[in-house]
Amino acid sequence: AAVEGIALPSHRRAAPPSPSHRPLRPMNRTNSTPVEMNLASTSDYRRYDEHMRKTQSHADLGSSHSSLVGGFSRTSSLADLAYLAVPGLTSRVVHNNSVVSLANLSDNFTEMPEHESPIVLQGGPSRPLWGSAIVALLSTLMYGYNNANMNTPAKPMRAALGIPTSALTPDGVVVPLPSNDMIWSFIISIFMLGALLGCNSSSQLADRWGRKTFLLWNSVIFFVGAMLEASSCLPECQMVGGWNVCPNRVAVLMGGRLVSGIACGGATVVVPLYLGEVSPAHLRGMLGTLNQLMMVIGMFAAQLFGLPSMLGTMSGWPWMLASPSAPALLQLLLQPMLLESPRWYAIMGNDLMAEEMLVQLRDRSPDDLEVQEELFCMFAAAKRADDLQQSTRSASFSRSNSMSSFASSRSNLPGLDDVLSGSVKPATSLWRSVSSSPAVRKAMFITTAVMVLQQASGINNAFNFSTSFLLKNGMSDETATAIAIAMNGCNVLVTIVSVLLMDHAGRRVLLLGSVAAMALSGALLTFTLDHADQPWVPVLCVVSIVGFVGAFGIGLGPVACLLPSELFPAAQRASGSGFAFSVLWITQFATTFVFLLQANALGPNAFLPHVVVLLLGFVFAYIHVPETRGKSLEQIEKEMGVE
Repeated sequence: AAVEGIALPSHRRAAPPSPSHRPLRPMNRTNSTPVEMNLASTSDYRRYDEHMRKTQSHADLGSSHSSLVGGFSRTSSLADLAYLAVPGLTSRVVHNNSVVSLANLSDNFTEMPEHESPIVLQGGPSRPLWGSAIVALLSTLMYGYNNANMNTPAKPMRAALGIPTSALTPDGVVVPLPSNDMIWSFIISIFMLGALLGCNSSSQLADRWGRKTFLLWNSVIFFVGAMLEASSCLPECQMVGGWNVCPNRVAVLMGGRLVSGIACGGATVVVPLYLGEVSPAHLRGMLGTLNQLMMVIGMFAAQLFGLPSMLGTMSGWPWMLASPSAPALLQLLLQPMLLESPRWYAIMGNDLMAEEMLVQLRDRSPDDLEVQEELFCMFAAAKRADDLQQSTRSASFSRSNSMSSFASSRSNLPGLDDVLSGSVKPATSLWRSVSSSPAVRKAMFITTAVMVLQQASGINNAFNFSTSFLLKNGMSDETATAIAIAMNGCNVLVTIVSVLLMDHAGRRVLLLGSVAAMALSGALLTFTLDHADQPWVPVLCVVSIVGFVGAFGIGLGPVACLLPSELFPAAQRASGSGFAFSVLWITQFATTFVFLLQANALGPNAFLPHVVVLLLGFVFAYIHVPETRGKSLEQIEKEMGVE
């Protein structure tokens, strides 16, 4: 039973087992003869080290997937993991060739087989790893903050920009101004266009500069974006009765939102990549959870700072928009704690620096067995990625005469290929695979459809427009404020719960339950707002919106982001995931831009189109989305039809 990921104290490596334990049997990579050793003995432990090193030559890289790579079995759910920190990705282990959840591990050890393969004990995060992770996670905090900082302070901000929802005529008549809603929608949604740009350019830049250098320059972009947004209050404007738009302020704010979006798009790609590369395999899921948690904490902080009792006032909103500059400066000041990714050095061919960085991150000696095993796996993965890149280029060159000019023109475009594998492959390889491989086509169909479903569900409209929408439909300021606080507090809690449920209930069950609950909550919200004069309306509004956000956080949110890393075959996993996330940003832009127009046209029924999308999405997920819980990536590839 190959068991990985058993957390031990971070300050020391696992001690060898006592002599009373049964001897372990490391399996030779070139044959199946077990090598008897007692790791309690120092001499045997060294002999085990030498044995593993002898079987880890580069000539073995092409051996079958069932062989050992370092201390990891290639049938193990930890050995095949991508270098990406995603919640739920690593909470799997292998027992007798069956992949099981860590939560149910004890149930699978009722009978011990006579012959055991190595049990690799790996410790928790070291202090240098914690330091690097915390500094990198400041980028995620800024992303979450910028993603939700336009909701609660919307009223004073729109007044200061000269784009209120309505104006008062000299005769005392309130006149709605729907054109101002379009301007406000574009101010919010231009952030997504910036994120799309940052998302698609960050991968190539992070490969060229290194992960650390990219994150530090990205912090500079965060700082510039925050300062631009805050400075939108500076241009002088003459506004009479709220009729005149202040174009200078609007233009500066749009520019700041665009720049902040670029930084956020880069952070969403490079931070999970960096955390996945600096952490051992069994900790990638945990760090992915911290990444998700830091994002929702940032969103919660933005909603709190935007309340009228804090910075959501005519004089306070510029300070609120400037707030991300503080973590940006802090990240730059703490840059000595941010160690470069050893995997990036391995990809660049600098094995010595890769080993030095890994030794620092693990806080162990260079001769440590686990460090050497991890280095071998890292170099092997880098070699496979390089071989794959070379073969793809060769195939592309050999087929150049038959390729269309349209496809050829895209062969040099940067995809998000290193998000999962660390390599940069021509974009055309993905589309050739889509056209020729049913498995890749199916994975592309499922992942992009689920990404569209995630954003077309209306979740970001709830985070960005809930205050404006509720006030327009008769809710009081107190009710709108209570809902903003409740839904973001719920978002933080369900982020923690979702990770625990993902391996207990499974991805498919959580996705279906989440979509159904969101549709029900959206319908309840519509029913509630249609009866705005009833005394029970505020309570049901809180219940429906909190239920909507909570249901999203448990299933549709995390599962949609996890599926690309599990459904795409290894060769297309990076570029396919990059395309899926690009679709996510485009859909988010479209749904955000049209929502206020949708709300003006439909009134309290504005969420009905999202309910319809969710119902259709439930049918789609029920028919097409497979269960990936408790399966290695190799098993999933076989089920998807990869030959």
